[in-house]
Amino acid sequence: MNSNHRLAFLRYIVIDQCLSRATNKSADADDEETWFKEDLLEAINQRIAEFSIHTKPIAMRTLEKDLVDMQTLFDVKVKKMSRNRRAHYRYERPEMSIRNTALSARQAMALQDLFTHLESFRFVNGQEWWWEAESRLRVHFDLFPEDLKSRIQNRKTNAVDAASVFEGYHWPDASRKWLPVLSRAAAKASPVRLGYRVRHDAPLSHANCLAEWLTFQREEWMLGTLIWDDEAQDGFRMLLPLKSIESIDDVTAQFPASLQQIKEWSWSKYAARRMGLSAGIIDAKEQSTESVQIWLSENVASRFMVDPIHPSQDMRLQRSGGGVIFTIDLVVDESLLRWVLQWGSEAQLLEPAEARHSLRLKSREVAQLYEPMFGP
Repeated sequence: MNSNHRLAFLRYIVIDQCLSRATNKSADADDEETWFKEDLLEAINQRIAEFSIHTKPIAMRTLEKDLVDMQTLFDVKVKKMSRNRRAHYRYERPEMSIRNTALSARQAMALQDLFTHLESFRFVNGQEWWWEAESRLRVHFDLFPEDLKSRIQNRKTNAVDAASVFEGYHWPDASRKWLPVLSRAAAKASPVRLGYRVRHDAPLSHANCLAEWLTFQREEWMLGTLIWDDEAQDGFRMLLPLKSIESIDDVTAQFPASLQQIKEWSWSKYAARRMGLSAGIIDAKEQSTESVQIWLSENVASRFMVDPIHPSQDMRLQRSGGGVIFTIDLVVDESLLRWVLQWGSEAQLLEPAEARHSLRLKSREVAQLYEPMFGP
């Protein structure tokens, strides 16, 4: 690959990110985002400079060629628009992206053949990563065995957004053996019957549910699911660690049509408003975020100058008492208190006052555990 093309895919990724933002925000007149050619060129060259300081920036003619090539390679449609005689771009419709490009029939069959040949890796010790890799690929390309025939006959666009099923980075976790069946259930919105234990010493529970979300939190995979309660004749949402699941039946599971009336839910929004996730039943009542102030010692604070504590972190920092006060906006819950406690004396929760009081009580409980058991 010559020097003119070796960073082509990096450029495509930058363009895709910019056009996706412009397209999705353009639906809201009050929150429109416009990417002129000059802005796109600047964004690409900035990313190239971060990637390789020795690579020269591209010229405008290269950007114009990239826009043409992307439409051919990834089956997307880029709209050229004008404002004050300046050209700007967006995709033809929301959610269009090079990440959602479809495979041709031949490519789909080739990838399915690869899955078949590598099935033995699923249960080879040390190759657990393949369960996750296969699941992500199947979801992203909508490539499930029973769908191959219809896909080959008529497959133009990919209707499944992999990000809506998977969130987070992969880590070694033997419980990922459930990922192939759960990822399919989430992508197809098909019911499954789970056997699970909320705690290791709890009785085994069985329930019909809809798998909605898969994410990685605190070194384990978790499932966000909508569960039907037969006794209450109602549904509720729950976060389950995959390691708590003991059985999955995706053949005989039935789900009542009445659950279509359940309020819409965004797992991504739920997670984004919190410091972390905890397993258990999810409160259906939407909790509002609060402005939280946390003091961290200089030693701990330095790492969060570059890598924020939370995406909502205010960039304005206040130095005080040999440390830094950070302001973030999130739901105040147990995950926040646990995060503050882990830093010991190098962290203090300043606001809100109610949360600070709760943390004071928790600190006393912890201190009492280390009271002398014997002594004068």
